[in-house]
Amino acid sequence: MSSLRAQKQQAKSAYSMSGRKMDTQWSDIDKTRLYSIGTVMYSALTVALHPLTVAKIRRQTQTTPTNSSGTFFNHVSQYYRGLGVVVSMAVPARIIYISTLECSREMVDISTRQFILNPPCALGTHNKEIESLLPLVTPFAGGVAGGCAAISSQLIVVPMDVISQKLMVMEDSVFKEKGGTIRMARSIIKTEGWRGLYKGFGLSLFTSLPAGSIWWATYAGCKDSLSVYGDPDVPVGNELLRSIPSMVRQGMVQVASAFSAAVAASVMTQPLDTIKTRLQVGNTGSLKSNAPLLSVAKELTSTSGLYKGLLPRIAHMGIWGSVLSAAYEVLKLVSRKDYEF
Repeated sequence: MSSLRAQKQQAKSAYSMSGRKMDTQWSDIDKTRLYSIGTVMYSALTVALHPLTVAKIRRQTQTTPTNSSGTFFNHVSQYYRGLGVVVSMAVPARIIYISTLECSREMVDISTRQFILNPPCALGTHNKEIESLLPLVTPFAGGVAGGCAAISSQLIVVPMDVISQKLMVMEDSVFKEKGGTIRMARSIIKTEGWRGLYKGFGLSLFTSLPAGSIWWATYAGCKDSLSVYGDPDVPVGNELLRSIPSMVRQGMVQVASAFSAAVAASVMTQPLDTIKTRLQVGNTGSLKSNAPLLSVAKELTSTSGLYKGLLPRIAHMGIWGSVLSAAYEVLKLVSRKDYEF
C-alpha cells in the first residue's frame, strides 16, 4: 500500500513539474469563486461573441433572413437572435463542462504518468521506450478530458442549439409572429414532441467527442511545446523574445495554441457539424424537417456543402477558443485558494 502511495505521489509530482507550468491545478481552486466569477465572465463573452455563432449557422444552412424594416437596429438585432436561451442554458452547461474537463484531465494525466514511471513487470524490458512517451501525456490527457467534457454537457447543449438555431435562421416576418424562446420551445414540443428538442442528439454526441478531443489535445500539445516561450523561469535563448514581458508571451502562446486547435478541430469535424446543424434546423433549402440523416448527408455531398461555413467556424472556434482560454486562465488564477484580491 505504501508503495502504491509513493507511486501516486511520484506521478503527482511529475504532473506538477511537467510542461504545465503556467497552469493552476484543479485541487488548488476555490470552486465557489470559480463558478460565481466564471458565470459573469462567460455570460459577458457570450453576448459579445454571439454574432459569430449566428453567422456560422446561417452559412451552414444557406439562409440569409430578409429584413422587412431595413433599419440598422433590426439588422443588428438579427445577429443576437437566440441569445437569451444561449446565455441561460450555457451557464449550467459550462459548469458541467469545466468540472468534467479539469477533474478528468488531472486524473488521466496523473494515472498515465504513474503507469509510465512505474510500468508493469511484464514491460520492464521496455522502460526506456515507455518513458519516451512522457511528452505525449499532456495532449493525451487533454484529448480524453476534452471528449468527456463535451459529451457530459450535451444534455443541455442540444436543446439550446435546437431552439437558438431555429431562431437564428427565421425570416424577419416569421420571427415577429413566432419568434421567442418560449414560443419556439412550445412549437417544437407541439409538433415533434419532447424528442424534437433533442433532434440530432446522437450525431451531436458523435460530433462533440472528436471535436472536443481534437481541440483540447491540440491546444494542450501546442501549449506544452511552446511553454518555454512563456515561462519566465526558462531562458528562451532569444534576446528579442526575452525583452517581451512574460505575461505577453504567455498570452501569445495561448492564442497560437487556440488557433491551431481551432483549425485542426474545424477541418476534421466540419462535415459532421454541418450535417448536425442542417438536421437540427430543418426546413431549409430542399430539406424537410423530418429528413433522415442519410438524406441530409446525400444532399450536402452532392452540392459540396459539407464544408459550408468552414471559414466562419474556424473564426468562431479560433476567436472563442482564444478569448475563452485566456479568460479561463485568468479565472483559474483569481480562483486559487491562496489568491488575494
